[in-house]
Amino acid sequence: MQPPTGTPPIPYAGYHAGPRRVLVLNLRRGLVSGPSVTVNIDGNDYPQRWGRAAFEIPGDRPVAVAVFQSLRGRQAGLATTVLAPGAPPELEYRGPAHLAMAGELGLPGTVRQRGLAIQSVLLGCLGLVLLFLLLFFIVILTSA
Repeated sequence: MQPPTGTPPIPYAGYHAGPRRVLVLNLRRGLVSGPSVTVNIDGNDYPQRWGRAAFEIPGDRPVAVAVFQSLRGRQAGLATTVLAPGAPPELEYRGPAHLAMAGELGLPGTVRQRGLAIQSVLLGCLGLVLLFLLLFFIVILTSA
C-alpha cells in the first residue's frame, strides 16, 4: 500500500539496519474524540491528526503498534496490535463512541466503533429527563 499522496512516510525512530516497509494507518474518529490522536510504534510516540498517515517500519520483524487519544490529560480509546512481518501493511483505527471503551485497530473494513450502545442509552436518558422537565414546567405554568 502506498502512503497518502504527496506525503513521505514518517521515518522509523528506532535503530533498524534491515529491510523496511511502509505501514499506512487510517485514523478514524469516534463519536467523542479529541482534536488529535497518538500513534505509538515500538515505544515511540507520533502525535497525528485524524486521517491517513504513513510510517516506515521494520520489514523483517514484528512491530508493536498502539493508537490512543489524550483527553484532559488521560489516555482514552487505546487499541494495540502486533504487526507480523508478512501481515498486510495497512491498518485502520476507529475511536470509541464512549470514552470508557477501548478503540479498535485492525484490517481496513473490519473495525467497529465500540461503545455506541452505551452512548445511545445515555443520550436517550438525557432526552427523557429533558422531556420530563419540559412537561413539568408546562404543567406548572398552565396551572397557575
